[in-house]
Amino acid sequence: MPPTESVSTVTRGGAGAGAAAAGAPPTSASTAKTAQAHVRTAWLYPRRGATIRRVDVHPIPGLEHLPYAEVWLHRVDEEGWREASAAARALGKTGLEAWTTDRTPEVVQFLRARGYDEVRRYVISQLDVAAAPDPGAPAIPLVTFAERPDLAPQLYALAQIAYADQPGRNESQIGEDWHEWGLGRHRPDAYFIALDGGRVIGYGYLEEHDGAWTNGFMAVARDVRGRGIAGALKRAQIAWAKANGIAALRTANEIRLATMLDVNRRLGYRRLYDEIVMRGPAAA
Repeated sequence: MPPTESVSTVTRGGAGAGAAAAGAPPTSASTAKTAQAHVRTAWLYPRRGATIRRVDVHPIPGLEHLPYAEVWLHRVDEEGWREASAAARALGKTGLEAWTTDRTPEVVQFLRARGYDEVRRYVISQLDVAAAPDPGAPAIPLVTFAERPDLAPQLYALAQIAYADQPGRNESQIGEDWHEWGLGRHRPDAYFIALDGGRVIGYGYLEEHDGAWTNGFMAVARDVRGRGIAGALKRAQIAWAKANGIAALRTANEIRLATMLDVNRRLGYRRLYDEIVMRGPAAA
């Protein structure tokens, strides 16, 4: 699960072994959660040229029960699509959830012609941390997971709700392995938690992939959404990035999350491109 905040609130919930392998930006929405499921690797030999490409095909993290496998397509490639389809069928799936971007509209048309429909779209934005104005102090008190590791059970409970609240991901199922990919692998001092008394009402963290930093998954409890929790968490993340010499932050937000997109604009994030997620049948 995609780079993924939402004001659910959640930052993209896909995952993406395929994104990195196929050369996608490290902050892709589909990298928000690394796949734990089996991965089928299709080695694709271009008809011209000497480069060998690799495409990773795997069940959709959090949506493994659906009949789709996830893959990145960066160009029109009939042979590659068929190879990915074969890998999906080897995983027991009958369809593909294919990721591409608005930089390659020809891929969208290629997929539409084969019965695919757009199901999600993520806006990829970037903040120049050094040039960004001081975000100011968060409007609500925050702690970090480094300070309060005892909050792990409450964080997990909120994650189970928030992932399923993402647009287009209402069937998400989050298991106990979240404690590894959604908590343990992230810096505890950059994992910010909003509290109301002793109750966790929101969290958001920063994550690093090969030296590139992103705003990771963000969640806000349903009954306190719209009260500035997401903005407070985002300001704390920016302040931490400034204090730690981070050059840039990227984030991905589902396009229907207008409130979170507005928060990003006000804090200085610049829209770069959109990631497009399409679902359709695997090749026969």
